[in-house]
Amino acid sequence: MANKENQKANKLRKRRFYKRKGFWLGLILFCVLSAGIGYVGVERYTRPFRERADAYDLARINDLEIPSVILDRHGKEIGRIFVQNRSVIPISEVPDIFIEALKAGEDQRFETHDGIDYIGIVRAVYLNKKAGKRTQGASTVTQQLARNAYDLINESKRRGEDDMNRKIVEAFLARRITKSYSKKQVLEFYLNRIYFGSGYYGIRSASLGYFGKEPKDLTALESAAIVGCIKDPNDMTPLRYPENNKKSRNLVLGRMAEANAITSKEASKLSAETLKLNPKPLQRGTSHLYERIADEIGRELGPDALAAGGFIIHTSIDADVQSAMEKGLKASYEKAEAVQGYANQKKADYKKSSGKPAEYLQGAGLMVDHATGEVLAHVGGRDYAEVPYDVIELGKRPLGTAFLPFAYAAGFKQNLTPATAVTDEWMDARFVGIGGTEGVMGEWGMETLNPGKPEGKITARRALESSKIGASIGFAQMAGLQNVANTAEAFGLPMKGAELLPRLAAGWEAASMKDAVRAISVFGRNGTSAPKVFTFVDRVENSEGSIVYNRKIEVPVRLEPIDDATSYMVHTMLRGGMERGSASGLTEMLVEKPFSGAGKTGTTHDFSDNWFLGYNGRVSCGVWLGFLQPGKSIYQGAFSKELAMPVWADAMNACAKDFGGKVIPQPESIQEVKICRVSGQRATPYCYETVMDPVTNRPRTRSAEFTEFFRKGMPTLPFCQIHSGSESAAPEGRPLSPAMIDSTPVRPKEQILLGEDPYFTEQVMLEGMEHQPQRRSTNVLDSFDLGDGEKPLQLAWPKRIKIMPE
Repeated sequence: MANKENQKANKLRKRRFYKRKGFWLGLILFCVLSAGIGYVGVERYTRPFRERADAYDLARINDLEIPSVILDRHGKEIGRIFVQNRSVIPISEVPDIFIEALKAGEDQRFETHDGIDYIGIVRAVYLNKKAGKRTQGASTVTQQLARNAYDLINESKRRGEDDMNRKIVEAFLARRITKSYSKKQVLEFYLNRIYFGSGYYGIRSASLGYFGKEPKDLTALESAAIVGCIKDPNDMTPLRYPENNKKSRNLVLGRMAEANAITSKEASKLSAETLKLNPKPLQRGTSHLYERIADEIGRELGPDALAAGGFIIHTSIDADVQSAMEKGLKASYEKAEAVQGYANQKKADYKKSSGKPAEYLQGAGLMVDHATGEVLAHVGGRDYAEVPYDVIELGKRPLGTAFLPFAYAAGFKQNLTPATAVTDEWMDARFVGIGGTEGVMGEWGMETLNPGKPEGKITARRALESSKIGASIGFAQMAGLQNVANTAEAFGLPMKGAELLPRLAAGWEAASMKDAVRAISVFGRNGTSAPKVFTFVDRVENSEGSIVYNRKIEVPVRLEPIDDATSYMVHTMLRGGMERGSASGLTEMLVEKPFSGAGKTGTTHDFSDNWFLGYNGRVSCGVWLGFLQPGKSIYQGAFSKELAMPVWADAMNACAKDFGGKVIPQPESIQEVKICRVSGQRATPYCYETVMDPVTNRPRTRSAEFTEFFRKGMPTLPFCQIHSGSESAAPEGRPLSPAMIDSTPVRPKEQILLGEDPYFTEQVMLEGMEHQPQRRSTNVLDSFDLGDGEKPLQLAWPKRIKIMPE
């Protein structure tokens, strides 16, 4: 009996612990207690993160863009940049195959979880631990939406937190989003917001940007390629890294097969196919200027720099100049389209909904500080919404007569001078290679439909000032057309492939606005150009006020196509054109007085392009009007003096307060010589010319003496042969002045005739006088009142004369 009891006790002692009574009860109590303690601990630890997640306004989950504000150089707001390469679409326009690709690639249990994929988290932890590094992520589509919609990464950086803390907030916020919105709404928010690389935000932008089609037309392969960009959009874009994208896209295709979205056979076939790209991206920005600013920031800070929004962009733009240029161009458009018989499309008649391209008159304007290269105004076209093509950035058009200053600079490099004699004559169109195959070439350079008859022998100064085509082509031939092309190329004007025909000198070759403005700046800087690189942005501040970009101040690279003497000679001739030539009247239009700069009209032979290029001591500016389509005339007689020059004057007036007043100095390499404006030779005391008085419209005489500018060291000019009495020097049809070699004429210093002038005596004009003095009486007979009824005086007939023979 005792043995049985001992055996029973031994069996009880040998029973394993987990079979003993009370073990499970204790264990349960321990687990409950531990769980309670753990819960309290976790709750206390995560409470701040949950409270932060609860603080976000879910009503703003679809606020896609925070604009970046653009300020001009004086701190005035001139616009706002939105990330315009995004177009919001409803989820109904996204095909099922794309949604299946998205769920397969990013969130396989999207339809079942509450915003957090707990199975995915365990799986990611296991695989990462097994690999010894981070190879898997477990963020759901909802978590990614939360992260992007509320900029959680940047907020975490500002707080100095690690990724774990950020992910906790992200998880709580994802759960809130799932409770507040349906799965379809979450997908719509996500697909319209997420970044797909190459600057494309949202599914429609990516679909058009990569494949040139609407999302509803995407194939399984294209859908997988777009989804493959999500994990690393900068390195997975098929445009820049096709191999990387192929690996990622094939991974998505494999997962689609696992999820039965496609078959394994289809996945294998698609994985082997070549992805065909057809980029037709959405445009960013709302104006040509905003595009250029965004592009510059993208070059300096990366293509996604403005994506977060909220930046303050300080630019070099002058809002007043920008506005003046835009208004001036608008007035010129309307002026041209109001011309009777205007045969081109008018903007008011164009409907974008027609689907046809706009073909109405366009224009552009650019002003830069030619010391720094800072852009003060940039008008790239007429209407960005209808024609986003930026003429300044992308276009090239023939310069027409605006090219002439560069042809004359080429001549001066070959030791020709402003006094060089050229022949003003009609030219054969076949010889010039412009305006037709036969007949006489017209004279459009003088900016008038009534240029008058050719003047014969004139000076180069007269030819450029009046923009005479025939005489200027003759001058270019004297300089050598190859020298003209080489010099133009040194100015930065494209001459590659230019034919060495006389039309070269008439501005046949095309140039961009940037090249033209940089080239004309040479004459305002005594031989050196504006910087080769033009800039818009001075600095950029983020939403916190911290400077994220500051333009580096570096020594600019400039062109040096000519010396200061050549530059100044052309400059004085352009100024003469403002006073008495093709740009006459410009001085009166400008508020800066005296105006030390100059400008040049530019009209093509067929009136298809109007230019005006000019400068003062601080800035250079160009204006263009014409069509983007070749071969279209604005209208017959559309001169740049009427359409482009007023716009240029408005822009220069707007900048006069801050950028006026600097004098363009005469270099020491220049010498002044008194010459005869008729012959171009050294003036003599006999050099007079007859001109029409604009006030009385009667001929008058004036001194032909003129101060001309020459390069020091040039050979001495001969004295005027036209007015010296040398018969051999007199041109055909021109009367010779009396030869008085041994005596010096007395030149009046004051008016000789004093008092009344009853006999209409012709008075000699003194040097510097522009008009004859007013006569105070017209004729001595005016003092007699003969009345209206005088009777004729009767005289007797004379007697016959008899001639007696001797």
